[in-house]
Formats: sequence, C-alpha cells, structure tokens
Amino acid sequence: MEKQQHFLIVGAGVAGLCIGKQLLDLNHRVTIIDNNQNVSTNVAAGMINPIVFRRMTKSWRVDEFLPFAKKFYQQFGEIIGEKIYHEITIRRLFSSQQERDFWIEKENLPAFSDYLAPLSEVDLNYKKAINEFGSGRVKNAAYISAIPFVEGAKNWLKSLNSYLEQSFDYNALNPTTGSYKGIVYDGVIFCEGVAIKNNPWFNWIPINPTKGEILTIQTDNLPEDESLNRKCFVLPIGNNTFRIGSTYAWNTYNTFPSEEGKEEISSNYKFISREPFSIVAHNAGIRPTILDRRPVMGAHEKHSNLFVFNGLGAKGYLLAPFLAAEFVAHLLKGSPIDKELRADRFLDKKP
Repeated sequence: MEKQQHFLIVGAGVAGLCIGKQLLDLNHRVTIIDNNQNVSTNVAAGMINPIVFRRMTKSWRVDEFLPFAKKFYQQFGEIIGEKIYHEITIRRLFSSQQERDFWIEKENLPAFSDYLAPLSEVDLNYKKAINEFGSGRVKNAAYISAIPFVEGAKNWLKSLNSYLEQSFDYNALNPTTGSYKGIVYDGVIFCEGVAIKNNPWFNWIPINPTKGEILTIQTDNLPEDESLNRKCFVLPIGNNTFRIGSTYAWNTYNTFPSEEGKEEISSNYKFISREPFSIVAHNAGIRPTILDRRPVMGAHEKHSNLFVFNGLGAKGYLLAPFLAAEFVAHLLKGSPIDKELRADRFLDKKP
C-alpha cells in the first residue's frame, strides 16, 4: 500500500480544490490554506465551451478535458449536496458569412460531431435574437455554478479538518525541509492565481492579471434554455435572470466594477438583443492568464518539494480537473509533465 503523504495547498480556487480533491481520493492528507480573497471566482461564469468560435476550432485538448470535467463536477456536487454541473446548449449567432461557412465546413466532420449540430432551417432563421447570418448550436457545453462549488468545497474540507482560512506567511515556510509553522509537509503546492506575484519562489512566472467584469440582469424575453453568444455570452440562470459578459483588461490588479466595463458589456449585448434589462449585480475579478495561453505546473528548480499549478485563465473550469489529475500523477509517481505546461519553460526569462 502506498505510504500516506501530507500536502499543503496554498489557494482554494478551482486549481487548488481540484488537486486537493484528487489527493484526498487517493487517501493522502491535505491541508488547503486560503485567505478567502479569491479574485477570479467573482467573475467566473464557469462556462465550459468546447468550441473556439473565431475559426470554429475545437478547444485545446477538449476531447480529454470535457468528459473528465463532467464526471468530476457531478461527483463533487454529490459530495457537497449541490448541483454544480449544468449542461446547456450554446447558440452561436454568426457574426459573418465567413463564420457560418466555417461551421458548415466542419459540422459533418467526425472530429466535430460531438460538438457542432448540423444547421437546420430553425437555426438559420432563429427568431429570439438578432440573427442576420444565422446561428448554430454547440452540443455538450455546460456551466459550473462557481460560487456554490467553491463555498461548498470549502465547507466539505472544513468537515475533514483540511481547510484553514488564513493568509499564507511565506516567511514561515522552510523551502528546504517543507516545514510550515511546525508541520513538515511532503509537498507545498502554490495555486495562488495572480497573488503569485508575491511568492518569493515562483514570482518569476509571467502570470498576466486579466480583469474581467460581468453583469447579472433580469429581462423577460430572452430564451432560458440556451446560452446565446456573440461579442459576449448571455447565460440563463433561472427566473428570467441572466449573466452577461465579460470584459478583458490586461495588466491590472483593480477588482472594482467600472462604468466602462458596464458600458462595454451593455454595448456588446446589443449585438444579441434589443430587449431592455435591469441590472441586478455587477461583479469584477482577476483571471490568472499566461501569454502563451497554457497553464503552468511543476516543481521549483532548486526546491524539489515546492510546486506550482497556476495560469488556468478563462477556461479554468474546463481545464482544471484533468490537468490536476496529470499534476497529481507527477507529484506522486514522477509522471512527466507535458512540455507545453512545464514551469521551466520560463526559466530563461527569469530575472
């Protein structure tokens, strides 16, 4: 039987929670420490979209990520007593004839059969939104109830004595022994999002703080069985309430909702509908993104018991479960990390 190990995870966003859950499933001990200042969950609509609309390509590694994520979130929802994985059709309102042609080229290809529904007359003449070039339906899309997921997971971890709500003190960690406040851990895993800028061991990783804003609105005449997408997304969450967004502002740590963000979202919404709406809430947050659009994971170059798992970005809820499994396999068995994801790809840029 494999020896039980004890790991310290810094950060209780989707990255830290996915790693912690999988380590616990393998009967290892986990302590997750978090200051309850998660700046990305606030803006996360939790969308899981298998298609990149610009040229109608599949999202990176979606054939692996999607079924794993679906099973993971459904099982996690059962544990915390909350439905967090919601299947939904995404209706893409084509922005041009070229975009429609891209869809037609790929809708019958075997590689896209799980994701693109063949265009029908109803799709091409869709009446519930502005639809000058027709529309197409994306299958096997979903969204995660992000805040219920994170809060439910924290409460579950508390019941296992595996969660500490406090700030992490870098000065209290001995990077050589893995000792933190008198406890020696077999590994310390940093899943801090944009707070990595303060980390003395991993602050050289080029996390780009990307601010996003999102509106929660109420309106009477939008469809509640599909998520509409063009320039922005409109995600129904029940009772004529929708989340719409989002914005992207790079290189800022400002987490305050702005008039500019509200105006941008409202302007983009007009490409989908002219239906009036009232704003229920306006939220902002910071996503941890990396310029090459690939997350970063692996051990520190000198301290082999310090690890990083970060940079999941806007598609974090799709990527996190499967990549966490790959990371855990590396952590426990030394399985190699995909070269696209390795932390050391940035070593030559280290100050």
